[in-house]
Amino acid sequence: MGRVRLFPRENAFRKVQGPLGGQVVVGYPVGGSVTLAFHAAMLRLLAYEIQKPDEERLLATITHTQGLYVADNRTMLAQRFLELGRAEWLLQIDTDIEFPPTLLEDMLRLAGSEKKILAASVPLGAYRSCAFMRDAATPGLWHDVAPLPLHPVEVDGLATAVCLIHRDVLKSIAEGSGQCWFQHIYLPESPHGTPPVEFKFRSQGEDLAFSVRAARAGFKLWAVHLPGLKHFKTRALSHDDERALALAGDDGGVGEIVAEG
Repeated sequence: MGRVRLFPRENAFRKVQGPLGGQVVVGYPVGGSVTLAFHAAMLRLLAYEIQKPDEERLLATITHTQGLYVADNRTMLAQRFLELGRAEWLLQIDTDIEFPPTLLEDMLRLAGSEKKILAASVPLGAYRSCAFMRDAATPGLWHDVAPLPLHPVEVDGLATAVCLIHRDVLKSIAEGSGQCWFQHIYLPESPHGTPPVEFKFRSQGEDLAFSVRAARAGFKLWAVHLPGLKHFKTRALSHDDERALALAGDDGGVGEIVAEG
């Protein structure tokens, strides 16, 4: 889909004082396929925003990054967002998510004026939600929080499949740690004194690494259940014709649909 401009270049990123806050850049990282459900949802969101009067329009632009590694893609999105202009918010949406056209309004309304990091929860396969709390006894171990309510709750960590991030967060992390917002953190797993050749580490993935850095920069993290979000995942069929036919009967052959709520 690439980048879509809603305004002439000379005033594309002017301040919009709409009823729900400032401008939003929607960014999506592409590491593999882009699902039809995501593409259709993005077109509906674009059409919904375009029909608004200028003073109420929340969407500034849509942009994307593409590469092999998710952490790099999310980091490049943050870099591009900071370079694009004066928009206040970056809304990251993964390409296997279906969402309502009112997503920008809903997220800004829930964030209000105080919450600068807000994730809308989608199920993540092995985890019931995108919200996590630290394990007090084991550094680097997290427990998912479910079910999430319809109002934001403070959490220790979150997944950024659908995540609204204020410009201040990205700037503060960069000022303290450089532009490493989503790069992995490696935690020691071996006791002190272990010979280097035997020393083991545990990788903290891009979402929780961002959560840790944001918290260190002084920001609270919030998560919420937002009705209308669906998370699409594919199933390997191989040569199993009966399983393939059964799957096609279940969901029209488009892959496994995991819906929250």
